[in-house]
Amino acid sequence: GAGDIATRALGEDEADGSGAYVGATVGYTDAKSDQRVVVGGSWASESQALRDHVTAFYPSQSKVQDVNFGGQIGYNMAAGGGLVVGLEGDVSVLSGKESATRGPTPTTPFPALSYTVTNTFDPKVSYSLRAKAGFAAGNTLFYATGGWGWANADIAVDISSNGGYHKIVNRSETFNGFEIGGGIEHRFGSSVSLKLEYIYTDKGDVTFDADYAAGSAFAPPALNYTETFTQDFRMHQVRLGVNFHF
Repeated sequence: GAGDIATRALGEDEADGSGAYVGATVGYTDAKSDQRVVVGGSWASESQALRDHVTAFYPSQSKVQDVNFGGQIGYNMAAGGGLVVGLEGDVSVLSGKESATRGPTPTTPFPALSYTVTNTFDPKVSYSLRAKAGFAAGNTLFYATGGWGWANADIAVDISSNGGYHKIVNRSETFNGFEIGGGIEHRFGSSVSLKLEYIYTDKGDVTFDADYAAGSAFAPPALNYTETFTQDFRMHQVRLGVNFHF
């Protein structure tokens, strides 16, 4: 009867891996963020040696290693012959931040002039939409995944000199770029599975300017020294997760 047909159809979906799921993950993040800086405006009146010192000294290379946790929702569909394709959206909260202060460091062309710089990189959350394709061997799915992701991070820079120059950056930025990875997922019965996956993402870069702090010397309207930072964001994630299928 109709009940038997529905039961058989459900059993086939469970066996072939098709259906929707939601789940949670916890794992480890290795995030890196590099800056570079271009100076302009009144910096053109300074020597090339001083400009070279500033562009080498101001930027940071940040590395944040800490736990991540989050969740996902997706849908898998059996395509025959053990092939499974799907679509997944996920969100991951990122822990940890790096803040480093360098200086006061004398400049090579003017040893009496020194700079101190503090750079802070604080990744907050990442989220993505990815396609999946894999091969099911019994209750175990081996899959590759790829798509597009976004990530929010707080960025701060504080630049000061013993000559009274003071510039700051205090921003929240959204990065975006591709994600690729793969994993293995084993299903226990019809409704629960465990997975282990690796995701690499290159979230591209953002560009921003440093602002004058109140009371800074060498400031407008008489002078206007500009520093334009470009900062990238790359991340490796290993995540252990549980999915509930329905």
